[in-house]
Amino acid sequence: METKGANTMQKQAAPGAKRWVITVESRNEQHQEIILETIAKRAYQLFEQRGCAHGSDREDWVTAEKELLQNDFNGNTSQFDLFIESPRDPEVTTILSMTPHSMIVFRSHARHNGETEARPDVASVHLFPEEIDITQADVDRVNGLLHVHVPKKNHRNAN
Repeated sequence: METKGANTMQKQAAPGAKRWVITVESRNEQHQEIILETIAKRAYQLFEQRGCAHGSDREDWVTAEKELLQNDFNGNTSQFDLFIESPRDPEVTTILSMTPHSMIVFRSHARHNGETEARPDVASVHLFPEEIDITQADVDRVNGLLHVHVPKKNHRNAN
């Protein structure tokens, strides 16, 4: 995942924890490329699981999309709230990559001597039905989950 030129902010997942949750503002085009690449990879895995039998490519694609794309928003009128699994493994870092329209959750595993740098795995994709204000995103750790609060862009509270 390229983060060159991205606006990066880091927050510690929990006091005293050795892993970090990193949120990265990415370009929309970059997110679309990652999403399509991940869906294609999973659809191919489904094709292989069926013994490479042709004729179900659309079915495989739709299944891969359903597995990857999440629509789990607990959204009120001013923000979206998401709950993301946070592995307790100290060698796993959760990376939240956000744009005004989407969030990709990556899992990055610690490298050991002799291992080459691997690209983080895509854990899930969240497409927002309304534009979000990524500058105001906040993350809390609650019972092994990351609670992500993302305000909607240009939302004004009526008083």
